[in-house]
Amino acid sequence: MLRVNGKLGNIHENVGLLADVSSWKESELLEEVHIEERDTHKTRLRLLTDSGRDLGMHVPRNSTIADGDLFALWNAEGGLLIHVALQELMVLSTRSAQSLETRQQWLVKLGHVLGNQHWPIAFSGTSILVPVTLDRSVMETVLRTHHLLDSFSIRYERREWPREGDPLWKKNHS
Repeated sequence: MLRVNGKLGNIHENVGLLADVSSWKESELLEEVHIEERDTHKTRLRLLTDSGRDLGMHVPRNSTIADGDLFALWNAEGGLLIHVALQELMVLSTRSAQSLETRQQWLVKLGHVLGNQHWPIAFSGTSILVPVTLDRSVMETVLRTHHLLDSFSIRYERREWPREGDPLWKKNHS
């Protein structure tokens, strides 16, 4: 199993690293891996690189992995380039025809239902974001069962999850 030694930097922030990436790619010493955005906060990952190699990765606490991060390999020449895929999100919006009091009641009910499912949530403007972790139809059935689709509209987007420190960032307890 390959192991990661340390972060060299990010190719989007340090264009000087592109020469290393190009050289390693030509010499077949560059490993690349695609991860889901929801895994970027994890401190321990076991991954399969695009070339099929098994990889163990340990990231220091309070660090996140970003698209374009380049890591050195431990006991091997070359490096590891990270590609982060935007995750699919269910975007819920209250129906505007409702009174403020009715919307608040439905928002409390929505929070209760989502919390019971242990689905993380975030706010973006007036929308509630929920990562799609199950089949869409299953997630919609949960909402339909509680009559939440009477008060909320759903759309799906691939976008970045709001980060801590973002003024609109909020996360539930799960």
